[in-house]
Amino acid sequence: MEIFHKHKGEGKIRISHELSEGEKLGTSNRKVWVKKCLDSLGIPCNLDDVPNIAILGAGGGLRAMIALHGTLQELQKHGLLDTIMYLCGVSGSTWCMSYLYKSGDWTEKLQALEESMCARLSKYTWSVPKATKMLLEAAKDENYSLTEFWAYTVVYGMLHDLDKGHLSEQQSSSENGNNPYPIYAAVDERSFSKVTEYSPATWFEFTPHEASFLGYGASVPMEYFGSEYKNGELKKQKEEKNMSYLQGLWGSAIGSKTENERVIKDIFFGFFKGEKESYSPSKEGCPEEIVKGFPVPTTEPEAVTLRTPSLGFLLCDTQTSMNIAASESATIFCDMEGSLHSEPAGASPGGFSPDTKNKSTTENIKGGVGSVVDFARMWQKTTHGLLTWKWGTNNNFLYKCSAFDSAELVKDKVISLVDAGIAINCAFPLVLRPERKVRLILSFDYGSFEPFKTLKQTAKYCKENCIPFPEIDEKLLQEPDNPSDCYIFRGDGAPTVMHFPLFNRVNCPAYVTEWRIRFTMLRFLYHVGDITKLLQSARLNVLNNKDKILQEIKYIVAHSSKEASS
Repeated sequence: MEIFHKHKGEGKIRISHELSEGEKLGTSNRKVWVKKCLDSLGIPCNLDDVPNIAILGAGGGLRAMIALHGTLQELQKHGLLDTIMYLCGVSGSTWCMSYLYKSGDWTEKLQALEESMCARLSKYTWSVPKATKMLLEAAKDENYSLTEFWAYTVVYGMLHDLDKGHLSEQQSSSENGNNPYPIYAAVDERSFSKVTEYSPATWFEFTPHEASFLGYGASVPMEYFGSEYKNGELKKQKEEKNMSYLQGLWGSAIGSKTENERVIKDIFFGFFKGEKESYSPSKEGCPEEIVKGFPVPTTEPEAVTLRTPSLGFLLCDTQTSMNIAASESATIFCDMEGSLHSEPAGASPGGFSPDTKNKSTTENIKGGVGSVVDFARMWQKTTHGLLTWKWGTNNNFLYKCSAFDSAELVKDKVISLVDAGIAINCAFPLVLRPERKVRLILSFDYGSFEPFKTLKQTAKYCKENCIPFPEIDEKLLQEPDNPSDCYIFRGDGAPTVMHFPLFNRVNCPAYVTEWRIRFTMLRFLYHVGDITKLLQSARLNVLNNKDKILQEIKYIVAHSSKEASS
């Protein structure tokens, strides 16, 4: 049963675990498309027997963004992409998804989109006036946090694009049946700090139609996410968050104070026990490959673009000291206020946007970028955010909602949403919702660390929440530093899981560890050659296992037909 809290106008809060009407429409239209694809692959089935297949793209910064694109393109090349019902991403994978879904027919023009992505990512362009203007406008909101600063400086510097569009604008491309239905993952940091990643209450999902608390079955139309509610009533509608902000939120692993403290403790006790860690708590200890191809970080305040590579160190240091992170971020802010006189070493002429050169804050103010009051407000709020480590704050649409009178969540006027990768770096919990009826999960692991961690975490999540999931045989996972390219797990009454580590002994034999470091998630800039290598690695995982994927689909369809006839 669905319960709607009504008020004048639109923007109803929906309390139900049922899928949204928009998702029902999108998946219904997609099912017809999938059936045609299965027929063409020699797997005829009734429309009711069409299996729901989900792709999970793990987090991993630009590495994940690029690799997911390669994965999707290779699936499309072999006629398998049109068998997919859901595409669900974490962190860097959401960056790829948000770029693709701008086009209603993206599955048909992946090659052109790849060329565009390569050209954009390999050229360092960063307009300070554009970033500053977005920041100054964002700082006017009472819920301004470091997520806005992160989104409009760091993530913009990585993606080289400020996207002012909105997630709700993807509704047409997710309803037409041409594309898999997209799901973007996040977690509620406050719930995560209290109940851990193994509780559904931690998880939050975004689709083009709704923003939802997984554990509570509570949703709000995407256009109204961030608006003020009280007891289910809309009090003040706010403008929908733009895509650049959401990209910053989805990719803000640095925003979890709880996770930062946990890693710091692990490092401390690791060193205390004399264990050798794969990273160091100092800047000097970070692998050279992290910033290979980058200009050397400078302390000169004029060279604002040179600060971005040092954010790679910022992320390294976040594992050991939030104080350094605060210092670095404050320095970047100061750089934005300073004059801009130089281009990054090795950048092509014109790497800077022309309007960023030789302009000081005063000139930007005169040029209409913002007033002194605007800059002061942004500085004050950013500083406060650094001191309190405030990330992802948005109005809580369940604030004082009587339907959840016993839930602690309703007591908070705001929620804090961050990167889902801090919980489980592959969003299994979202596609394992029983309403989505997923029969086959293709899990592509683009993370930096142990390639089986997400499987083990998900198995524990499912066990604690009585969710069907295949048993993970630990005997098959004995070589995390030199994994195979495909692992298959089946179970009665549970979806089949096919797991693909990005770097493995098949697509890069003898180079697994080296490539994990070379293509670290901390890299902020990729040259065309490295982008090509990443794409090729991702494609090989599909190419070498396409027959296994097809075999699993055939088995599931045949099994569904038998169940229907019995």
